[in-house]
Amino acid sequence: MSTPVQDAATRSDYLLSQSIGDEVAARADALDRDGGQARAVLELLAADGALDLGAPHNADGGLGAMAGVISELSSRCMSSAFTTWAHRMTIEYLAAAGTPYAELMLPRLRSGEMPGITGMAASFRELAGCGSLEITATPDGDGYVLNGPIRWASNLYEDALLVTGVRTEQGERLAVALPLATPGITVGSPFSLLALGSTASSFLTLTDVRIGAENILTRDFEKFLTAVRPTFMVLQTAMCAGLARTCIAQARQSLVGVNAVFATEVESMAGKLALVSSAATKTAHSVGGLVPPTRAELLALRLAGAEVASGAAALEARTAGGKGYASSSGASRRFREAAFIPVQSPSEAQLRWELASCGQ
Repeated sequence: MSTPVQDAATRSDYLLSQSIGDEVAARADALDRDGGQARAVLELLAADGALDLGAPHNADGGLGAMAGVISELSSRCMSSAFTTWAHRMTIEYLAAAGTPYAELMLPRLRSGEMPGITGMAASFRELAGCGSLEITATPDGDGYVLNGPIRWASNLYEDALLVTGVRTEQGERLAVALPLATPGITVGSPFSLLALGSTASSFLTLTDVRIGAENILTRDFEKFLTAVRPTFMVLQTAMCAGLARTCIAQARQSLVGVNAVFATEVESMAGKLALVSSAATKTAHSVGGLVPPTRAELLALRLAGAEVASGAAALEARTAGGKGYASSSGASRRFREAAFIPVQSPSEAQLRWELASCGQ
């Protein structure tokens, strides 16, 4: 007899309202065909009080609930979940910084009115020692002039707010926030993706972009990134878990006839998901506490989440048979969504590299 998978980060902390869940699920296929903008989910969640839970650093124990939001979304539509994750991380950065400019922008992000862009991949690679910041910041009065690329970002809507890292000529590293509509920012053509095509994802080029001192979120770059990284990793893991949960549930439904030979593999994958979900819940509730998760624990959790999502999607595809091979099928969509996870920053390669360095 099979045992239902319990995604603790989802089930015990947050239940997506029926109306939102149904709407997200109903829009999933259209978004997969680029039929709309994934940002529509932001105002839905804001109206339900489910867009900024735990910000910042697990305030009021809410990070577990926010992980539940992300997990529930990804179980229905990865485009909606990924859009929400990027937006919620932007809220995290502003709430953690607490500057006057951040406090001014936060209400618009908390309401879902202004989308948030997390252009921080290069910053986290810089922190890990496996990359470097590409945007330069040249002093200009009390502010700076920014130049350089952001290789990938999402939620690139005209009214969005961008958070990214920059480096001065003297080697100082800063985190800054500025509207995407700031003169000098060029948005590239939208990427043609296997999935997530409705997430407004592309590259950016900053050319002589002027910002003031008020746009600086922090000059303590390493401390700031170390503080926000747990939320970053926990919410990404929740996204993996939600997708895996649906894939496993669908695979179970297909265990009839000759497909019964996959039963052991499905139950094994369900066990792996249960372990990831339990660890994610524990980690979410420890963020901001007296004994916060270590870097190695966060890396291992995120890698395990990625592995179970990829494995579960592949297993669903195998049990779905020919009908799952049709591009319009849910199995096909989830398989393509799962293909994004190993390349999402931090990529599988970066996670493995960082884990290895933790042991040195």
